[in-house]
Amino acid sequence: MKKIFLGICIGLISTQVYALSGTTNGGHAACLKKEWLDDFVSFAVAKDTGSIQAYLDSKKCIILKKGLRVTVTESPGMLGGTTGFVFQGIKLWTVREALEYGN
Repeated sequence: MKKIFLGICIGLISTQVYALSGTTNGGHAACLKKEWLDDFVSFAVAKDTGSIQAYLDSKKCIILKKGLRVTVTESPGMLGGTTGFVFQGIKLWTVREALEYGN
């Protein structure tokens, strides 16, 4: 019984999300869906400017301005490359380097 209770407690602790404040560095893409961010990064690596522009024109992704105050909702963790954040009530995804955390 103690093992079950301990397991439940650990499970609850590990699923909590701690919102952090952050500030955008600027010049990085942010997308409405994590999958779209993955696509956008792939387009950038392939230097596919047509696909990049199509995602920007369709408002799937935006280019972040420097100095915007955001709330980080999903931390990239130790090995993660993407992070979730909210700006003016809109949930977005970006790369780890696009945000300064705890500002």
